[in-house]
Amino acid sequence: METDLISKKEVLELTGISYGQLYRWKRKNIIPESWFIKKSSYTGQETFFPREKMLARIDTIKEMKDGYSLDELSDFFSPHPTKIEVSEEGLRSHNILTEDTMTFCTSLLAMKGAYEFQDILNMVIVEKAHRLEIPKEALKTLFLFLHEKFTPLKESSLELIGIRKDEAYIWMLLPLPSDFHVDHMAQVVLRFDLQQMTEELKLTLTNTEGI
Repeated sequence: METDLISKKEVLELTGISYGQLYRWKRKNIIPESWFIKKSSYTGQETFFPREKMLARIDTIKEMKDGYSLDELSDFFSPHPTKIEVSEEGLRSHNILTEDTMTFCTSLLAMKGAYEFQDILNMVIVEKAHRLEIPKEALKTLFLFLHEKFTPLKESSLELIGIRKDEAYIWMLLPLPSDFHVDHMAQVVLRFDLQQMTEELKLTLTNTEGI
């Protein structure tokens, strides 16, 4: 939803980057093309960006660019997760999951020596949902839904929506940005930007794994 946009001019002024850097990062998909939003103005057309995402992305790029090449940054910020496998002990060392969540989620998976990016991301989603006091039976349904329907290797530009009506929970995956309406008897219990969560998890896991 385009409720908080920032102009290209403001981006350049606030971050100190150049026009050339901005468009190099665009060409390398370090900044997604979908974030370049054209809108009419009194001068013709002007480019805007989602404010919070854009400023956070540029901060991250500036922190990383001295240690990584543009191609490495392009791989990192690609919506497609790199091939990452982490052992159970390795996962514990990252301190991103509680023991309860790990036990709960791994019990729903086939036994394995290491967990792939998709499994870990789904566990992180369940961890965040658990903090919203969603009951365990609904968390189980959520995890199995994600395991079956969400494939970040192919697409991550999605939003996870959770809706509660009476005692029933409904989970939906919608393209970003998404807009929807529910009836007055239903309650939206969660909205997670899966693209942002994918990038945050990649950053966490590659801190020790390397890009």
